[in-house]
Amino acid sequence: MRQERTYWLLAVLAVFVCVCTTRTVCADKFEDNIFFNYYNATGDVVHVYNLAENKSYPYDETCNPDGRFAVVVFGWKIDCEKYFVRDLIANLTEYRGGCVICMNYTSYSEVSSYLRLKRNFKDIQNVLKKKLDFLEQQGFNPNNGYLYGFSFGANMVLEAAKNFGAKKIGEIDVCEIVGVTFDSAYSNPPNHRLAAKNVQCIHTSKQYGTKYRSSCHQDWILGDCGYNQEAAPLSSYGSHGVCTLFYNSAFENDFLAEANVNNCTMDQEADNFPDGFKMGYMETRKSQVRGQLYTPTYGSFPFNVPSLAPNSSRTAFVDFFDFEKASDDDFAMDLDYDSET
Repeated sequence: MRQERTYWLLAVLAVFVCVCTTRTVCADKFEDNIFFNYYNATGDVVHVYNLAENKSYPYDETCNPDGRFAVVVFGWKIDCEKYFVRDLIANLTEYRGGCVICMNYTSYSEVSSYLRLKRNFKDIQNVLKKKLDFLEQQGFNPNNGYLYGFSFGANMVLEAAKNFGAKKIGEIDVCEIVGVTFDSAYSNPPNHRLAAKNVQCIHTSKQYGTKYRSSCHQDWILGDCGYNQEAAPLSSYGSHGVCTLFYNSAFENDFLAEANVNNCTMDQEADNFPDGFKMGYMETRKSQVRGQLYTPTYGSFPFNVPSLAPNSSRTAFVDFFDFEKASDDDFAMDLDYDSET
């Protein structure tokens, strides 16, 4: 009887060890297959790093622990070579400087099903959190850190930063936090202000964007009350997808806060804001403003106000920047999202 009990205990122990080993392998798999691309002053990739390498980046005069760092993270089916991602990297290189890094998790983001990607959310964002730990261990000051996230990547940036430490990161800008499968997980409205000393959120669509629009230090309500944009045809993801186009344009074109002329519903509208207060990275007075802000958008570049729209036609603009047309993937995205709503 004692011998049978011993065999039973050994069997249970073996199963436990197997499960633990499997989980360890799975955890390592994410660290192996997620990469961080470093860019130099001309926007070229100079190093590709994953956490499993366990070695420090060969820093130089441009990118070193005494300066700034920026990490950008995008969403489903978007990689670091996408035209608007490269535009953002170029803008950050020119206007911010320091280390500019793109998180490349295409091994997971390019799956055919959004729901499959969502199931890996915790493990993927944990790699980003560990990357922030690594940068801090290398001597980088988190207060000099900047994170940008779009769509699924916006949730990843916010969650990883909160896990890294409440308000440790200097600033976070996120475009179109995706709400599908995320909003339903909240029993109370989220507090994204904990993710950084300043968190700026930009809202452009009702279809995919989060319903929580007062969770950041500044919540920008763009276009038609943050639900629709005239520029929607320029993106395969419609009003959701043009958010990053607006953000990139805002490096050189002003999206000014205006009175809520459309009478958009706002539950925490900003009480006041300085003259010329604008959406985007370039605004330096963010600490002075809290709440929701409204700004109109336009259907063609530079998207901010009609008086600044170019004389060239929308078609010429689309061809020049190689904007994508709607595709079968977008229809699949609708079906995949709608199955959860």
